[in-house]
Amino acid sequence: MADEPALARRTVEVDGAQRLYRLFTPPTVDDDRPRPLVIALHGANNTPDSFAQASQLDKAAAAGRFVVAYPEAERLLWNGGFCCTSGRGVPGADVRFLDQLITDVAAVRRIDATRVYAVGMSAGGIMAYRLACELADRLAGVGAVGASMQTDDCKPSRPVSVVALHGTGDQLVPYEGGRVNGAAIRPAPPAMAVAERWAALDGCPAGPEAHVVGIVTTTTWAGCAGGSQVRLVAIDGGGHNWFAKDFGMPNGAIDATATVLEFLGLDRP
Repeated sequence: MADEPALARRTVEVDGAQRLYRLFTPPTVDDDRPRPLVIALHGANNTPDSFAQASQLDKAAAAGRFVVAYPEAERLLWNGGFCCTSGRGVPGADVRFLDQLITDVAAVRRIDATRVYAVGMSAGGIMAYRLACELADRLAGVGAVGASMQTDDCKPSRPVSVVALHGTGDQLVPYEGGRVNGAAIRPAPPAMAVAERWAALDGCPAGPEAHVVGIVTTTTWAGCAGGSQVRLVAIDGGGHNWFAKDFGMPNGAIDATATVLEFLGLDRP
């Protein structure tokens, strides 16, 4: 790997179509130790490059020593369930694409198959939830920011840890549930209902713990099956964005990248 570029563009073929992803491998993972893989899913009408810029996951990968793959959605919109797809693409193609992406990355990088994660913003977060339902055998955890769960038939083959960050003032994907930017076939569930659903799917004990720091309320279900856990981070008044400290309040009350990576155990080598 030493003579390979840190940034590569790769493709995989799915249902007769060439699907693209951006692969970032920091120099810090150039050794014989298997490393975690993060699949970073951009929002609707965004791109792998724009999400890399917004999330700063490349920088975090270098510090935490993991690999990041940024797949590109067909026509820049993921098929994450009953929201937003308008019949685009072959049903299930995005799940097959991301499944094959994991295999493709593992063929060119030494990946720890027990530490593969999906994180996403908005439509990318919606897609991350779908992956947790359908690719649980390949994922250890997911992170969703400004997203809702858009699938009814969720039967993960094993427990998957889930962290969700959501602003209570989100107008595009409402925290309390409702129409997702006017595009959903039907209203999306509230953020708390999604977290409670994952707590049930993961076999978590009843009675989560809630902690409030300023305008941020963190509700955690711990001690779940298989060592999994579920967490909802609510930002009072926060909008629809990837939260970052350099924003003004309330969107700067928390750093989404740091919060998600800490939950997934990727904040240090």
